[in-house]
Amino acid sequence: MKAALHIRFFIFAIIACFAGSCCRVQRFEPREFVISNDTLCLDTYAYPLSLIYLEHAVKYNGAYRCLFDKIEAYRGMYDWGRDPFMLEISDAAAAIRQLPSPSRFLLWSDFFERSDTLFWKNQFENACYWDETAAEWVSAKLLTDIVYEDPDWQVAVRNGGEFGVFTWFIDRHSDNQYIYPMLPGRINRIDSTFYLTGKNAIMTLQNPRQGLLCDSDLRYENTLGKEFQNSISVRLRINMWSGGFQPSMLPDTLFRTDSVELITSFSIDTILFSVVNSKDRTFIISLSEDQLKEEYDFNEKFDFVDISRNMDSRNLPESGALLKYRNGKTEMGLIDIDGYSVRQLHMYYNPDTLTFSGNDHFNMVMDHIRDGWDTLSFKMISDLESKTGSREVKSLISNGYIPDPIKDRSIRRHFIQQVDSSLVFERSYWISEDNETVMACFMDLYLNDVYKEMQSEMFDYVYDSIKDVMGGKAHRTKQRPRNCIMKSWETPTMVLEYYPYRSENNIRIALWRKEQNNHG
Repeated sequence: MKAALHIRFFIFAIIACFAGSCCRVQRFEPREFVISNDTLCLDTYAYPLSLIYLEHAVKYNGAYRCLFDKIEAYRGMYDWGRDPFMLEISDAAAAIRQLPSPSRFLLWSDFFERSDTLFWKNQFENACYWDETAAEWVSAKLLTDIVYEDPDWQVAVRNGGEFGVFTWFIDRHSDNQYIYPMLPGRINRIDSTFYLTGKNAIMTLQNPRQGLLCDSDLRYENTLGKEFQNSISVRLRINMWSGGFQPSMLPDTLFRTDSVELITSFSIDTILFSVVNSKDRTFIISLSEDQLKEEYDFNEKFDFVDISRNMDSRNLPESGALLKYRNGKTEMGLIDIDGYSVRQLHMYYNPDTLTFSGNDHFNMVMDHIRDGWDTLSFKMISDLESKTGSREVKSLISNGYIPDPIKDRSIRRHFIQQVDSSLVFERSYWISEDNETVMACFMDLYLNDVYKEMQSEMFDYVYDSIKDVMGGKAHRTKQRPRNCIMKSWETPTMVLEYYPYRSENNIRIALWRKEQNNHG
């Protein structure tokens, strides 16, 4: 049961083409494309010691709606939490409005406009839409996965990860559906030909009816809300059919290289344009009558956000594209293509970083806590932290090492100290709500350099210092998960637990007032 398919691939090896004379790529000075640039500083939206990542963007009501993920720059063994947010940026970047994010988790999700409404949808089919009047996200019913439509066809895509990616071409005249085992990327139609742009090739599909004709089980609408990707029978049928999925190649336009990546495509009139990344630059080419022609050189290389994890091309106008890029940790931006108009919105922020203290001050911290324990207040802690070179930061997580009765009646204050290029020393204090007494403390020493290993001397140094402070050997040892032998000390008023996570380059210390102890 094999179907003979006439699908053509154009694989561009632009670099190789420029080096040889056999290539049919032509270069000339830009004639048509008009470029504009704007720059926007994001310092206002970065809290201390945070990193900002541009995850999604869409043009909506004449403005850019950008979804950012904000995380802590120093995350250690604990994830301090994520704080995503959305910015509405006017077309001229003259006005900015901060809005809530649709979710705490932005990866593997779609963010798009459909029927004048802004939607967000994740891979588990949860969805919501933006209510402009209420200025909030509202839960939405199941959204279809339509990524392209015209008067003749609709195209739907479902990505099941390791279970497969499936694409339906839905004939709007006959209501027949034809399924393909592929992820089409950006879809453009010129006359009767579909152009499907992937990372390495552009496929041309002359007749979508050459796909596998769907019966009721395979029809797209009958897979919604079901574990379609897990259906063995369905997958076997598609795999059997796809054995005949043999694309024909065009030898005269076939060029191979690992140094070229196709980012997206768009069409103007009857010409297909593609944004291409080579080893050291980004440029736009045109494909017309099997001829490749370079149209515009950006004179720089953009590190575009991978669009394969979501449908960034969903429902875009065929003559346009909106691309996201990052440049290191502090620079990012948009490239907005609207016909022959290309606008770059460059965004950046000045990172807030810690200065090296040069000394972990571990003994000083422990001595200060031990000597002042009976009357230890947050003011005393503040004076101590000012001597260590630490910074107080926002923390979004809870902590399972401190007894719940203390956490329930306390306020957490969190400090972080960068000792040197790799060693970080974090300290959290739980302050009673009534008298500002320090009820508990949690310390975390770790390496934020994945290429280094915490030496045994560091574990011995911390252990010996604790013995000196607590007055001798541990009262109790206990085997813990992750190959850790926990050691515990007790005084009439304090419990201290020591966790040497050697395999994870991490040392933890938890201590609290003994009268509050119902831990473990």
